[in-house]
Amino acid sequence: MVMLRLLRAELLKTKRTPFLFTHLIVPIIISGMFLAYYTYSPWDFNDRVTAYLQAVACGFPLIIGLVCAMVAEQEATAGHFQEMLTTTKTKIVAFLSKLLLLLLFSFGAILLSIGIFSVGFIELLHEDTFGFQFYVIAGCILFVSYAFLYILHLFVSLHFGKGASIGLGIVESLLVALLLTGLGDGIWSFIPYGWGGHFVSLWALRASGTDLSMLETGLQAGIFASISGTLLALGLSCLWFWKWEGRKSEN
Repeated sequence: MVMLRLLRAELLKTKRTPFLFTHLIVPIIISGMFLAYYTYSPWDFNDRVTAYLQAVACGFPLIIGLVCAMVAEQEATAGHFQEMLTTTKTKIVAFLSKLLLLLLFSFGAILLSIGIFSVGFIELLHEDTFGFQFYVIAGCILFVSYAFLYILHLFVSLHFGKGASIGLGIVESLLVALLLTGLGDGIWSFIPYGWGGHFVSLWALRASGTDLSMLETGLQAGIFASISGTLLALGLSCLWFWKWEGRKSEN
């Protein structure tokens, strides 16, 4: 199968890059820092969990910008994107295989971070109010919520270069944090940077027994916007890549 062959090739390309290391060390550091802080933090249980999930949500765009820049620049350095562009029959599949690789490693990194945090929180700090299932679902919510940004950043990285992707990631992380404040009330559902942080925050509230009936409309709008927006972005990115002939000026 063409997709599996290309996915295997993409994986081999990452062996001598910081790509694998980034997806391994960042989740360990983030989870370890929060667990270390929570050993003496006076916060209550719900605030601790919510703060961790929101911090992951805020930092995610920057990591996305960084790893997407890595894979795009690897292609630029290796042969000015010719390997992706020369085979007409599999051109879209080549783009999708790169995106799929990013998403698979993203999912693995999220599960690693969530897994370390949940085990430490439950087994070491003895905070087992929610249980492991809650954390796994929270990780899946974050992963799905940020699929849109992976599509966006892969486009930005290929078309504009690594600087644009990383810079955009920094701005996006700030926007995620701002939308988690009162500034995001009423509008977060329609902005991609509001999805991840609000979805996991609402999931934590629901798990703690909070009545979300007053927030049902915004939640439904956010789910619809995230699904339709991600599918639209995927379709547009495939159309763009089909016509793309490579970056005219290398950064």
